[in-house]
Amino acid sequence: MDTTPVPATARPTTRLGADFHRFWAAGTLTNLGDGILSTALPLIAATLTHDPLAVSGLLVARFLPWLLVAPFAGVLIDRVDRLRAMAVANALAAVVVASLAVTVATSTVTLGVMYAALFAVTCCETVTDPASRIAVTRLVPSRLLDRANSRLEGGRLVAQDCVARPLGGALFAVAAVLPVAGTAVSYALCAVLTVLVVVSLRRSGRGGTGRAEPVRGAAVGAGRQLREGCAYVLGDPLMRSLAFNNAAMMIGLQMGTAVLVLHVRQEWGVGAAYFGLFTSSLAVGGVLGAVCAARLVARIGRRAVLLGGYTVGGLALALMALVPDAYLGAMVWAVVGACLALTNIAGSLLFQTMVPDHLRGRASAAFRALGWGLAPVGALTGGLIGRVDLSLPYLVGGLTMVGAAVVFRRALTEFAHRSDAAAADLAADAAPR
Repeated sequence: MDTTPVPATARPTTRLGADFHRFWAAGTLTNLGDGILSTALPLIAATLTHDPLAVSGLLVARFLPWLLVAPFAGVLIDRVDRLRAMAVANALAAVVVASLAVTVATSTVTLGVMYAALFAVTCCETVTDPASRIAVTRLVPSRLLDRANSRLEGGRLVAQDCVARPLGGALFAVAAVLPVAGTAVSYALCAVLTVLVVVSLRRSGRGGTGRAEPVRGAAVGAGRQLREGCAYVLGDPLMRSLAFNNAAMMIGLQMGTAVLVLHVRQEWGVGAAYFGLFTSSLAVGGVLGAVCAARLVARIGRRAVLLGGYTVGGLALALMALVPDAYLGAMVWAVVGACLALTNIAGSLLFQTMVPDHLRGRASAAFRALGWGLAPVGALTGGLIGRVDLSLPYLVGGLTMVGAAVVFRRALTEFAHRSDAAAADLAADAAPR
């Protein structure tokens, strides 16, 4: 038996590294701004109207860019440096939200202005969100992806839901302009930190081009690249099924989310200052899910985590229609958050290991265009049936999620098996020889 010690330089590192932590901080600031804005805008809208359909229009504006813009953003992500694209997109979002803050401060804000601003911010997010999930592979070793994904998901949940939502509600109670202005600052700081990551990579000699493949001008036009990404998702039976499952989950979830501010305030009597605190219960569950995700995948298997997470999450959403008060509602909302975190983390290897690098941006964008792009269908449906009863969107949305998990269980099982095989290959490649 060979007992020769492995040299320290040959031992695989278990640290995520300084560049990853800068990247994590940048993403956390973006998520902080997202959470503050997503809390403040419904509260502002609720002061302008009590119509569930009009309030649900915010979610339509929030997700419509994933249908109309995301495929083109995917082409961009594969043609330029992904980290630089994130920096520029966050800077543009900061400018848009700062302009929105001016209208709030001068009492000239309208629902139309909020729709337009949220649409523009989400157009920027169609670049930053998929780029950040792909760019992490550039910053950490492949065998540490599950750990890095858990860290990113945990940071997102803490910043966006645990901290930002209560903070957004509290700032709104002081002055409506404060949470909007704070969001603009968060986006601007994120852009600065992302630039620092790019500079650090360049100084360490790991800068490279930062994109999946070189741009070859007319030889590979944007139109052709767009078709390649869509064809990859829709042409592969497994990818297509996973995309439709994601779409059904988003539609179901957004039915309930669309009327949440009206339901919590009108049915349960939660004040504006405490609305963000209530919604932060989603993150409390989400953080617990993020902490346990890697262990659960190792112990009960990725398939069980995916199927169980989608099913229990749907049942919890449906239960929101039946609970009598905000305290029980917050507990149930926390279960929804835990299930979302578990399924997000268990499914993260899809675009990080199973999709060829040169297609990851386009495939991710096409995947989200189908899933997130159809979320406005859920938001509008929730607004419409919410006019009848504010509890109905939760019941219908939850049953939609459970039904999708049943219909696409075979695809989820196959995906789990492929992901486990890919993870095993990465672990084998990283083992000392």
